[in-house]
Amino acid sequence: MNRTVGLRPALLVQGVYACIVGLLLLFPSLGSQVFAYPLKDPAVVSGWGSSLLGVGILALVAASDVQRYGGMAWAFVVGLLISAFDLLYFFITRTYTARNVIVPIIINALLIAWIWSVRPKR
Repeated sequence: MNRTVGLRPALLVQGVYACIVGLLLLFPSLGSQVFAYPLKDPAVVSGWGSSLLGVGILALVAASDVQRYGGMAWAFVVGLLISAFDLLYFFITRTYTARNVIVPIIINALLIAWIWSVRPKR
């Protein structure tokens, strides 16, 4: 099986997920309601949102031509790992509650496994 065939939907899901979360954080009042967490610094949160939008757009571009950009799969996996460990850190330090971190960590773990399993081998 051509592994890049399976990579396309994985990167599409990653891209859409990052864009949705990025849009929600771009508007901190909306993000605060959706994530049920009072966002304390709107400028920083909005900056995170714009960064996630950028990552989402990169994933969507990579999904549009996996033959050309499939080698970037490892970068998306690393980004998802960093995000999951960041959430875990803030949960351990009692900044976030389980309600704030469980779903995103599960989504990240599933995307990590999916992208890693279908990444092109060189």
